Amino acid sequence: MPDKIGPRLKQMRTRAGLPLREVGDRCGIAASYLSSLERGGSSPTLATLTKILHALGSDLDTFFSNADAAELTGPVFRRSDMQVASDAERRYTFVLPRREHVKAQMLDEYIMPTESDPDFESFDCDVAGILLAGTLEFEIEGDTPLILCPGDAFYVPEKARHRGRCLGSEPAHLITVYVPPKY
Repeated sequence: MPDKIGPRLKQMRTRAGLPLREVGDRCGIAASYLSSLERGGSSPTLATLTKILHALGSDLDTFFSNADAAELTGPVFRRSDMQVASDAERRYTFVLPRREHVKAQMLDEYIMPTESDPDFESFDCDVAGILLAGTLEFEIEGDTPLILCPGDAFYVPEKARHRGRCLGSEPAHLITVYVPPKY
């Protein structure tokens, strides 16, 4: 999939009738970098890709969706139909497909160990999750960071700026739910 990201971004941008500079202004990314991405000369992180997709009126779930799986109906979602997006810092599996009747978004998420603090992020939805493995430093901006161990859960109200950082040598594995879906 990584070799197809650039051409898909270019296709989305040209369909929207947006010049590179305007997309760059919307997401705070240099037009030269966006051009390099579209040509396949660079590979974005998930955080950067999220910013670009937001500027184009889209999101990761839609970008990586499996169109055939989205047409299926029923209460069971097969692992083989789930899409995965990853970079050096995170790996997301989109557990629930984007469907009109599905009122939550669920991710099976791995946060990789890192020395640096990730950026704070906020969403127009509530976020809840449970840590399945590893150790996670969890912080809501302005509060003291907390250490989560397997079995610990968290809840973040909409628009609250927060972040999680994996501690230790093994990835932090968690299930995260967004209500309503952030797409």
